[in-house]
Amino acid sequence: MRNLPYVLSEQIEIDEKYVQKSHKGVSIPSAKPRKRGEAASKRGISNEKVCIITAVQRLGKAVARTFNMAKPTSEDCLKFGQHIEENTYAWTDGLESYTRMLQEKQCKRTILKSYKEYDTVNHLNNVNSFHNEIEKQYEIYRGVASKYINRYNALFCIQREVQGMDAQEILVYVLKKLKYSIHYFFIRQIATDALFEVSF
Repeated sequence: MRNLPYVLSEQIEIDEKYVQKSHKGVSIPSAKPRKRGEAASKRGISNEKVCIITAVQRLGKAVARTFNMAKPTSEDCLKFGQHIEENTYAWTDGLESYTRMLQEKQCKRTILKSYKEYDTVNHLNNVNSFHNEIEKQYEIYRGVASKYINRYNALFCIQREVQGMDAQEILVYVLKKLKYSIHYFFIRQIATDALFEVSF
């Protein structure tokens, strides 16, 4: 069963978060093992980095999805566009890959290429704060296997939404989320899901 996409609207901030590719829990003969905390062998953004495209609605929810390694392409951003309502106002960095998606969604856009352009209205502080939360969770989990990254992305978004709720409110929230969701799968699928293909 495929869920309807989680959609953001009104005012949103979009940015990317990069984490190291991980085969945690799986031994791959052709892949050199890397100790926890060890840096990638290539500098900057490379095919050793998993890209998490992230959008945060100001005073609202968030969506995080992974489609590829390294910088997102226009096609990746078009897929991410299912989570953005038409005529939404967006703040982004200078990545051109967002252009086609935002144009098709008829979204107005402000581009912020550096912190020097930030002011009280034009900034990416909300999405950057969410990325900091993701980093903290990565430290707690001691890394995340890349093949399961979208499951963790969904978890990070839920954790953000339930901040400040008490246990009873969280239970009601989760039950509401699950009310119209029915999923069937075989246990063997957990180990064989294609990379980044989990729906959200």
